[in-house]
Amino acid sequence: MGRLPRLQFPGACFHVVMRGDGGDPVFLDDADRERALELLAEMKRRFGVRLFAYCLLDSSIELALETPDGNLARAMQ
Repeated sequence: MGRLPRLQFPGACFHVVMRGDGGDPVFLDDADRERALELLAEMKRRFGVRLFAYCLLDSSIELALETPDGNLARAMQ
């Protein structure tokens, strides 16, 4: 059985974790990390997401954020 859809509503706060497939690295070098930060900045600008904290690890990314418009799925795409 699949996971139930995540509840999304204006002002919701989330802890988002993205991991590499099978523990594979998400980032290969610092250029990859810089690009991830650029994409996070674009997400904030385009979707009004409030990013409170982030952690870029070799094999995962963790975000603490708020979606004032209840649009997490759209912002994360």
